[in-house]
Amino acid sequence: MGMICTLRRISKAKLDEYLENSHLMEEEFFSNEVTEIPLLDIDKSWDGIIFLLTGATFNEASENERALIIIGEKPMSTRPDSHDYHTRYNSPEKVLHFAEILKTIDPNDLKSKFDPKRMNELDVYPNIWEQEDKNELFTYLEEYFLKIQNFYQQAAWSKEAIVIEIA
Repeated sequence: MGMICTLRRISKAKLDEYLENSHLMEEEFFSNEVTEIPLLDIDKSWDGIIFLLTGATFNEASENERALIIIGEKPMSTRPDSHDYHTRYNSPEKVLHFAEILKTIDPNDLKSKFDPKRMNELDVYPNIWEQEDKNELFTYLEEYFLKIQNFYQQAAWSKEAIVIEIA
């Protein structure tokens, strides 16, 4: 199955509720009921996109501002034993800031940073970078990057936070 990344857009008020009561977030995010929370599933592309944005992997780039677009600035919980500790968020202010950064990034610039050999050496997840069709691999990352750009722009326009989970 592997580790996938999901991003969810929520209001500032809802973020405050979740920070106050993490059980509420679990109920709303992980129930089988239909939800109105806008969601973006970027599959297993997250570490590849971090590499394109920073030149490093998730583990190496965790403090890099561009990496925070994908991994989130702050944990939903300060308790390391909590599931929410691995779920992170970007505040509406950070979302606006990151949307501005994302607007300046041209996918052609990312293509020039796409280095499957280096990605393999660094063990960039999901470790698929030795495949024959390099164009197909870049297209996989580019499609999700474009979705992330749009998702952040929508959240910025709506003054929303983004909650991110890699699991």
